[in-house]
Amino acid sequence: MAFEIDATKNITIMLPTRGRPELALKSMQSLIDTADNVSEVEFMLCVDDDDQQTIDYVNDSIVPYFEEKDIDLTAYVMPRFGYGRLNEYVNHMAFNSKGKWLITWNDDARMESSGWDTEIMLHDGEFRLLGFTDNHNQHPYAIFPIIPRDWIVLFGTVSPQQQLDAWTSQVSYLNDAFVRLKTVCTHDRADLTGNNDDEIYQTRVYHEGDITDPLDLNNPKFHVIKQQWAVKLDWYLKRIGQSTGYLDKWTNGGIDCWTAMNKNDPNKQMHQFKVEKEQFNELLNK
Repeated sequence: MAFEIDATKNITIMLPTRGRPELALKSMQSLIDTADNVSEVEFMLCVDDDDQQTIDYVNDSIVPYFEEKDIDLTAYVMPRFGYGRLNEYVNHMAFNSKGKWLITWNDDARMESSGWDTEIMLHDGEFRLLGFTDNHNQHPYAIFPIIPRDWIVLFGTVSPQQQLDAWTSQVSYLNDAFVRLKTVCTHDRADLTGNNDDEIYQTRVYHEGDITDPLDLNNPKFHVIKQQWAVKLDWYLKRIGQSTGYLDKWTNGGIDCWTAMNKNDPNKQMHQFKVEKEQFNELLNK
């Protein structure tokens, strides 16, 4: 199936899930119950082919629920890539999506605000990364990234690396293209709320902290790609008249490239990325 450039829905929810079928349904129900126009929301699931329990639950409970509600749902059974290749599930869903805006969602996330879809659509026609207000102690990232469809047209994928929130947020901040929404959601994750401390949570694999790992977020190859994406996005923003000139300022040495991100980090949670910032600046000056 070829990627359809033109959207036929307002919003697509992309949800990879494993071993938590009941939780995944509750998470989607929180979005359904609080949406103003759920008929314009498309839901997509990705399930591992060795997770029969979840496959059965999707077929026996989730699909009938969505059919009864007459809500758009597509479920994919895919080879098990694992958490370390989370982006591959999301990239697959994005490529097959219908929405003007694509949201990477979690099975342990819960929407708290009514009208979340209406607030997103206030930005229709803009190229921004949107981020919900969440319970991550005012972390500057969009923990559940909301990207415009043009992101896929421009880059061909959501992210080349596992950590979708970090990748999409950093690329957007490098172009001053990040917007924090008033809509509130809760990430009901063990380290944040004490809930869902199960095997799925405990066995997660993160590719971060070892720059010799070719899949690590801070591996030099990803610095190169991140720079390429930032320059490409700057070109696009200038074409559509949305550029603030931010990239020109930091490439010319007028400001630090992470100034916009630091402004959205009141609790200085990005201090641990000081080395990453230095490496990135060195790369840009070569």
